[in-house]
Amino acid sequence: MFQRDQLTIGDWILYYILMVIPLVNIVIFLMILFSSTVNKTLKNMLWTSVLAFIIVLALLFTVLSPLLYDLWSLVQSYLPY
Repeated sequence: MFQRDQLTIGDWILYYILMVIPLVNIVIFLMILFSSTVNKTLKNMLWTSVLAFIIVLALLFTVLSPLLYDLWSLVQSYLPY
């Protein structure tokens, strides 16, 4: 599907439409990510999005952990037991 050297605008539009459909996006994402015949630009874009997701998740966990701990302590202080 995305195996040409140069992707057209139609290919990119199809890609973004497929990424909007639930469950289909996961299948297409994994298919593109682990296929050896897919366009390199698209594959690199997906790997950078995976890397960005991991970085954002790590930052959120790092920043929000103390806040969630404080919130949980506050909730426990109002519990009757």
